[in-house]
Amino acid sequence: MNYLPTIALFIGLLMPQVSLAQEPATPGPEVAPASTTIASSSAASTTANSLIARQDLAAEKNITEPEELNEKVAIISLFESRLVTEPNGLNIFAYWVQEAVRMGIPANTIFLILLTPILALLVSFTRVVVGLPTLDMLVPIALAFAFVSVGITIGMFVLLAIILASFIAKRSLSSLKIMFYPKRSLSMLFLAIAVFGALTIGVVLELDRVLSVSIFPILILMLLGDLIVSVQLHKSSGETLMITGTTVALGLVGYIAATSLFIQDTLILYPEIVLLVIPLNIIVGRYFGLRILELLRFNSVDLEK
Repeated sequence: MNYLPTIALFIGLLMPQVSLAQEPATPGPEVAPASTTIASSSAASTTANSLIARQDLAAEKNITEPEELNEKVAIISLFESRLVTEPNGLNIFAYWVQEAVRMGIPANTIFLILLTPILALLVSFTRVVVGLPTLDMLVPIALAFAFVSVGITIGMFVLLAIILASFIAKRSLSSLKIMFYPKRSLSMLFLAIAVFGALTIGVVLELDRVLSVSIFPILILMLLGDLIVSVQLHKSSGETLMITGTTVALGLVGYIAATSLFIQDTLILYPEIVLLVIPLNIIVGRYFGLRILELLRFNSVDLEK
C-alpha cells in the first residue's frame, strides 16, 4: 500500500501524454513529418556538397593522387545517375568501375587509366592522319599527366626551362667527340640545373605549388628534355622544333581532357566509351591516303600539268 501514492503520481504524469497522443488531429494543411523534412534537407545538402566537391576536384585537386573522403563520397553519389547493381552484357564495364571504387580503388586512378588509350588514339591520329611527328607514343600522355600533377603554370615554367637547357646542351655537346650515350648523360647535367633553377625561381615568385612538387612529374619533364636532346643529335633544328611543339601541344590537349569535369564524369559513368578506340584505331590504321599536311602542302600544285 505504501507504493500506491507513487503509482498514482506516475499514472498522473503519463495521462497528459497519452491524451495528447490519442487526440484527433484537427483539419488543416498537410505538413510533412519532421523526419521526412530532415531527410529531404539532408539529401539536398548532401547533393549540394557533392556538387561542390566535384567542382573543387576539377578546379584545384591533383587528380593524379587518390581522392579524399569527401571527394570519394561525391563520386559515389555520382553513381546514382547510373546505378548498376547487377552486371550484364551491356553494363558489365560500368559495374566493374563502380564496384572497384566502392572497394577502395581511387576513382582518379581509374579515370586516368581509362583516359590513356583515348589519348593514345589522339597521338596515332596526329601522326598517321595529320602527319605531325611526336616523341614516341607515351611521352605526350606522360607529359599531360605531369601537367596535371604539378599544375599547368609550374609545368610550363619548368618545361620551358628544360627545352632551353636541351638546346644549350646540344650546342655545347655537338662538337664534343665522345660516344652518343655519354653525350646524353652530360646533357642531364644541363637539364638538372635548369629544373633546379626553375623551381628556385618559382619559390621566389611565391608559386605555392612548387613546395609540394614530387620528383616523379619532374622526372617525366626531364625525360622529355632528354628525348629532345636525343632528337637534336640526329635531326635538324627545324625537325626538332616541330616534333617538340607537337608533343607539347598534345600534352596540353591531354591536360585539358584530364582536368575536364565533364570528361571525368562521363568516363566514370560510361566507361564503355573507351572500347570505341578499337574500331577507331582500326580505321586510323587502315588509312593510306595523303596526310592532312601533305594535302595542304600540295594544294597549290596544278595537277593538270
